[in-house]
This record gives sequence, structure tokens and C-alpha cells, in this order.
Amino acid sequence: QTMPARLALLLLCGAVAPSACLLASPAAACVSSGSRACVSVESVGVPFTLRRDVPRAAVNMAVSKSKLVDAIAEKAGVNKRTAGMVLTAALDVIVESVAKGDKVSLVGFGTFDSKERKARTGRNPKTGEAMVIPDAVVPTFSFGKSFKDAVKQQGSADAQ
Repeated sequence: QTMPARLALLLLCGAVAPSACLLASPAAACVSSGSRACVSVESVGVPFTLRRDVPRAAVNMAVSKSKLVDAIAEKAGVNKRTAGMVLTAALDVIVESVAKGDKVSLVGFGTFDSKERKARTGRNPKTGEAMVIPDAVVPTFSFGKSFKDAVKQQGSADAQ
């Protein structure tokens, strides 16, 4: 591939999750259905077809903490520094509370909790040898009804 071809592929991969970018020859069948998509990049002089054979829901980009801070600052009408401090403090309190064994419930959003996972027997994936996985305390999150309803409503709107 030439440098412009690589650049075009990188730009197109930026539009979807990089892990979802696969190269296929132009002769590859390209079906565009409700859950699969294919983008031809021959128009920019690239002799390949960029295929994304991953359900669309799996390639949504994550919102970074800085973008979350920006959104909070805008919605709350405060500066970014204040929004960042409040977000960090809220997350710290949630983590500290759950680590102590307390349950943190935000009505409509969800509940942060911890649970004890008992020791169990597992297998080493490389060798197949049986091994004991020790007991552990792990964090859990249960989504609230309002959260579930909002996601369901947005998902059905996207499907239309």
C-alpha cells in the first residue's frame, strides 16, 4: 500500500472502532444489511474494500472522561474545572463506599454494590490444566428502570 492509501484507511477506520476494521479484497462480496456494513474506498485510489462485519451496537465509541466533563459543564452551566472536580469527587465516593461494602443507589440510574465470588475450579487456557480460582470480592452494577427505558427508547429510535 502507498502512503496515501494507508492514510485513507486510517481515516476511514477512525469513523468506526479500530478493532472492527478488516481489509478484504475488492472482489469480496459486500452486503449491506441492518447489522452489517461495508465501505468501498476505491474512490480515493485505494485498491481495497474496508469491511466492518461487526454489529453496529458493538462499534459505538466510548465517551471519554474529558468529554463527559464537557457535557456536565454545559448542562449544569458551570466551568469545566468545577465539573471535573465534582465528577471526580462523585466517582471517588462511589468507589470508596463500594470498597467498604456499602451499596450506592442512585434512583433511576442504578445501584453500585459488591458481591463475594466463591473459589472455583477453572482451566488454564494455554495448558488446559485445572487450577483453583480464589474467592474474591467484585464490584457490581444494576441498571435502574429509567436508565433501561432511556436506552431501550433510543435503541428502537436508531433501528427505525
